[in-house]
This record gives sequence, structure tokens and C-alpha cells, in this order.
Amino acid sequence: MSIVFGVCPEGQPEQKPEDDLINVPDGPPNESLQPTTERILQICPRFRILVIGKTGVGKSTLINRAFGVTKAVSAHYRPGEANIETELTSPENTLFVLHDSRGFEPGEDTNYETAKRFILSRRSGALKDRLHAVWFCLESPRSGARLLESAAEDFLRSKKATLGTIPLIIVFTKYDEFVNEVEMNMSDRGLEDEELVESALSKAGSILNEHYVQSIHPLAGETLPHVAVSTEEGYKNTLPKLVQLTYSMVSQWVAHEPSVVSNMAQRVNPALKIQGTIDIGKKRYWTALRSSPNFANHTVWECLYVIHTDIVRVWNFPTPHLLSKEFRELMVKMVEDLHVPNAPNPASILTLSGGSLVAAISAVLGALANPAAPIVIPIVAGLVLGSWAYCVYCQSHVVQQRFIAFIVDLTHVMETLFIITEGRHERVGRRAIKLAYNAYNDSAVKAWAHAQIELYRELDGRDAALEMIERLIKPADSDDNANDYHAEIRKLVLDPVNLSQDEPW
Repeated sequence: MSIVFGVCPEGQPEQKPEDDLINVPDGPPNESLQPTTERILQICPRFRILVIGKTGVGKSTLINRAFGVTKAVSAHYRPGEANIETELTSPENTLFVLHDSRGFEPGEDTNYETAKRFILSRRSGALKDRLHAVWFCLESPRSGARLLESAAEDFLRSKKATLGTIPLIIVFTKYDEFVNEVEMNMSDRGLEDEELVESALSKAGSILNEHYVQSIHPLAGETLPHVAVSTEEGYKNTLPKLVQLTYSMVSQWVAHEPSVVSNMAQRVNPALKIQGTIDIGKKRYWTALRSSPNFANHTVWECLYVIHTDIVRVWNFPTPHLLSKEFRELMVKMVEDLHVPNAPNPASILTLSGGSLVAAISAVLGALANPAAPIVIPIVAGLVLGSWAYCVYCQSHVVQQRFIAFIVDLTHVMETLFIITEGRHERVGRRAIKLAYNAYNDSAVKAWAHAQIELYRELDGRDAALEMIERLIKPADSDDNANDYHAEIRKLVLDPVNLSQDEPW
């Protein structure tokens, strides 16, 4: 049985299937040149996840936020009445399918046996039908509350026999409430507010780890991945950790394809999106920039077409416009002239990620965010592309530079759009896309990136093109930089911009 969740309320127009990003026809101009994501989605079209947890533990909110959907129930589905066999899907994000277990209540073994049978039935078979991961949701321990019921303890004891290699991740939910309780019970309340919060977070982490070591680890007989999460403001770094952990575990223990699709489906971790973009590029087409076996006898436009499709699909925005001919042309035109007459000093920009990216585009975003004025793109869509785009791909130095710039530019436009739309479950119209495009196109970050690409030279025995792409798009390791970037753009853009507002290119 399958249920589509996120059903439109009565009286509102139902979303049409053709409006969905994944259902938009996207065949490349030449069928012999297929996007890498096409093959991956043929093998594993959806990331299949089982979420176990009692009613009220926060499963629905967790799924909604992690996968960017409005609600995780339909008119035919009620919390507490879960049928674990039911496939819960959403038209807002077709890249995942959810199975819901009601958790293990005190003195009740039926749910445990049902979950066990279901998992055993989904351990084998076609990869698309197998279970790819399990999130076992437990409410972060409160004073006097029991962490695990007897059925949950039995489930953990039988982990190896039941799950085999299916990753099981312990998810401590409502972490903010637990931290608040720890803070209220702290003796050193004379600290400044910021210091008190930091101290409470540190102490809460230690207490939670003790609960895990004492209650969960001995039952499982092995170290299980675990993470504490909250969907409240101030804890937005917790969900990215969960999806990163899930991606890594699925990649290690299940298969490459479902791990890629899990990354495509998630909508909370832009750094992981960038890493996924790099991983897919390395599989085939980015390494072709030097050796070009995959691009032989194809035009530049055809080659860029498949690269564009792969990058956009990884970011999985709810819009068909990013795969439109008009947007593809805009991205190609952005790299037609790489020459930068007054490139900024790299020392003044520092890096391409984090706070420096904020500094480079925040002023532009602020100027563009006026909801009344249409956004004008300096490169008008529909104009004829330069003749180079219609030539057969060759290994010329200029063509390689343009391919590098295309990948770097498109990735940064996707990253900027991700931040503009973060936490919003609306359809993305052309106005929001134009906002992200102009913000990057007018920024010192783009100017500096193109200046670096102009200096590109091939290196003997090394894939210099791939090395440059990674260097220019990989986010900094510092979480603080990423958080600064997110917060600054959110302040400037999210309130005034109607994401679903549409306007011509």
C-alpha cells in the first residue's frame, strides 16, 4: 500500500504530477550522453527509510525538516495509527519513501514483532525495494524518565540478527528541551547568558553520552551511531549532522546509489550537497575534461547539458525552472567571457566559503530583495549563445577553463539558492532563482573565481582541472563560517522574498 502525504487541503488546487521536478522530462539533446544521476535513479529512485519511535517523540517534524516537506501525513493517515508496510511519499520531494513504526510501548510486544518482520523482509531483493536506513527515535532523557522500554531493549539486543548491514542510527529528539532542563539545574547560574548556554550544551552532551554508554551500548554489543537533534532555532546544526551520518553509513554498509539519493533527498546540509556534486562529477564527466573519452563527438552544449542536469538534481529544489532551456543558457553565458579586468585581491576575500562569501554577496542580496521591483538579469535569456557552445568538444585550454567555470558558477548559484530557500517548503519561482543568480554573478566571489580559472594550467600526471574545481567549490571545514553564511543571507532575504513568486526570465 502506498500513501502520498502532503495532500492539499479541501478547496485548494491539487498539485499536478508534471509540476514536480523529478517528473519534468529532461532528456539530453543526444541520447548517448546521459546524466550520471539518470543511471543512479534508475537503480534506486528513492531513499527508503524506516523511522521507529513512540507517538509524540517528534518523528513527523524531524522528517518534514530533514526532507523539506510540509507535512508527513495524509488525509488517510493519523499519528499513532501507523502501518509499517505503508509507503509514505510526498509530491514535494519524490526522492524518499518513509515507513513509520509506532515504537515500542510499555508492556506491548506487537509493534516490536511487526517491525522485526518488516525489516527482515526488506533486507534483500532489488536495491530500490530494500530498506536503506533506520532512524530509532528516542526522546532525550528527562529527569526520572525511563530511556528504553523492554521491547526496545530486545530490539537493540537483536540488532545484528534483525538488521544485518542496514544502518541503525539512534536519534535523540527534542534535544533543546533536554538542554533547557540541564541549564535550569546547573549550579553556576551566575555565568553570562552566552557562557551559560555553552556550559549547558557541553554538560548536556556529556550526560547524553553517559546514557548511551550505560543504556544502549551494552545492549547492542557494538558502537551504534547516535546524534541528538532539535528542530528549534539555535539547533539548526543538528539536522545536518544527522543526514551526514546517514549518508556515510548508507555509503559504507548498503550501496553507493542509495547514499547518493539520500543526499539528493535531504534539504538541510548544503556542504553535503556540494560533496555529493563532487562525487557524482568524479564518477564520469568531470574527469573527462582532460581525457575527454565521454565527450568525444559531442558538442559543448550537449556536454554542459548533462553536467548541468547532474548538479541541479543533487540540489533537488522543488521547481522545474532550473532544468529549463532558459536557465541552462544563462549559466552558459555566465562563462563565455572569463576575462576579469579588475579581479579582486584573493587576500581581501580570504576564501570562497563561509563569511567571505557573505561579505561578497550580502550587499547585492540586500539591494535585490525589494519585493516590488522585478529582478533584471544582465544577461538576457534567449539570446544566441556564442559559437563555441555549438562546436564539438575539444581539449583546448579555453574550453577546459570554461567547463571549470561552468561547474564552479552553477554550484555556487545552487548554494546561494539553497540558503535563500532554507527552511521554506514553497515552490521556487523564477524570481528566487534570478535573485540567487544575480547575487553570485555580481559578487567579488565570482570575479575572484574566474580570475583563478584564468590562471589554470594543466599539470603532468595530475588532473589539474578536477583539483581546481574542488578547491573553488568545497566549503571550508569550519562550521562557524557556514553558519555565518546561512544566518547573514537569511536575515537579508528570507523575510521579504516570496519564493513562489514568478516572473519572466
